[in-house]
Amino acid sequence: MRQKIMTHVTVLVILSVLLTYLSSSLVLYYKYRGDMEADVMKEAEYIRYALENVGEEYLAQDLGQLTTSRITVIDSRGRLVYDSNPDNTEEKYEEMEEFQEAGKKGTGQSLKFSRILSQQTFYYAVELENGDILRVGKTVDSIFCTMLSCFPLLGLMMVLILIVGFLYMKHQTKKLIQPINSLDLENPLKNVVYEELRPLLKRVDQQNRQIASHVEELKQAERVREEFSANVSHELKTPLMSISGYAEIMKNGMVRQEDVPEFAARIYDEAARLTSLVQDIIELSKLDEKNGELPLETVDLYELVRDVSRNLALPAGKKNISVQTEGCPAKIRGVRHVLYEMFYNLVDNAVKYNREGGWVKVRLESGDKGPVFTVEDNGIGIAREEQDRIFERFYRVDKSHSRKTGGTGLGLSIVKHGAALHHAKISLESRLGEGTKIRIIFTDPEVKTDTEERESS
Repeated sequence: MRQKIMTHVTVLVILSVLLTYLSSSLVLYYKYRGDMEADVMKEAEYIRYALENVGEEYLAQDLGQLTTSRITVIDSRGRLVYDSNPDNTEEKYEEMEEFQEAGKKGTGQSLKFSRILSQQTFYYAVELENGDILRVGKTVDSIFCTMLSCFPLLGLMMVLILIVGFLYMKHQTKKLIQPINSLDLENPLKNVVYEELRPLLKRVDQQNRQIASHVEELKQAERVREEFSANVSHELKTPLMSISGYAEIMKNGMVRQEDVPEFAARIYDEAARLTSLVQDIIELSKLDEKNGELPLETVDLYELVRDVSRNLALPAGKKNISVQTEGCPAKIRGVRHVLYEMFYNLVDNAVKYNREGGWVKVRLESGDKGPVFTVEDNGIGIAREEQDRIFERFYRVDKSHSRKTGGTGLGLSIVKHGAALHHAKISLESRLGEGTKIRIIFTDPEVKTDTEERESS
């Protein structure tokens, strides 16, 4: 930046000096030439007056030594009468412009260049009373010669200006750039020296905020990842240790024959729990990594609700829990297996964490912006201080009860991620010992209920 400023200033100084020199030379030249022409005309009038009053005796005097002008007199037939420069006696005066013009109008003038434009001569001719023509001429340097003669002075002046300008601009450039070099990019808007930089500094500040936000998000993601890894290790380790322990006891023949079925059943239950945990982890990984790549299709939510209710009828029957399903068909664009997992996990939790002889109500109804899926039960409920964390991975309200029921702690996390994927909102109402009500409100503009489809068709 500094080099560019110095280069531009140097070019500007050179152009300024040249243009100033050129313009001043032109002005002075034309003023000088005008004064010279006026002097020649006055001198011609003086000589004409002397010739008309004194006669040709005036020419006999050393007139050529009294003036630097060239004086020439010719008669009416073009013959030379007098010339103060006798070296040019072979000129054809009758053919010259100024003589011809003076013979016709009484006066005439011309400007002639010679010696490759290095000199110019102004001639002024006037007709005398006796018919002779008097011409006075003065030779001066041309404007080109005048300008060339001033080039050494111009060069010296330009060098001096460049030196002074360089030193001054070096100081000014350093003074201008210093605030930019000392900008606090961490807090760019704290002290804005140049208002022209404010838009740029605003963008820097905005980017700083975005970077800080992204760093915080990355840190949070790293913490979640570490916590998730630790939880996964712990959750996988527990059933594996149980399976390994039971299998080792059986291998060493430390189990009575009549107890083998019981130990086999425990191994089977732990293996089933391990399988369920791995499946949930895989499902969450898919939702995390392929949020925008999962294939969408038209899904009938009410059909999924009925499938879930049928598949959970047996576990509910074992605890004498009634599952009531009601609603109307509603179709949305979504991922079928994710929606099924969401509904299944919510109804499954309502059955698992319910009391003997309780009830579960499953409803699918039309809301203002789309379908609303509701699961309500009269089970153990969730304490208020626990409600904000139940959708976290591996978080359990009652860890001992969760172990007993075979929960993985990932079901509600899958529900949360699935809702985000389908632009849905989750609503939770629960009281400890009274029951829980969870609603999923779909707000996707592509959602259509069965009634809307019939109206559109």
